[in-house]
Amino acid sequence: MTGPTDDLEIRYRWLSIAVVILFGGAFALGLILYVLDRGSGVSLQALNAGLVLLMAAPAVRILVAGAERVRRGDWTFVFLTAIVAAEIVVVLWRASARG
Repeated sequence: MTGPTDDLEIRYRWLSIAVVILFGGAFALGLILYVLDRGSGVSLQALNAGLVLLMAAPAVRILVAGAERVRRGDWTFVFLTAIVAAEIVVVLWRASARG
């Protein structure tokens, strides 16, 4: 018998696999293009896309967890997660305004 926690862990596993495949593909493509034509715009875009995918993985996981908790009606978790996400957005916004 699988519980709701097992279902969420299966989603996390598939999400992690998808992100690793996308990150790995973009990064490998960028490296290959960079070796063939050092400094080309396409290679740098592919490398940047791979890095952005890698950095976005935790945020996507939080979104999946939040959506799952909304579906289950766990409003305390949703509320606290929204507060933490808002704090992160404010910190990133303030950091970008200074640079």
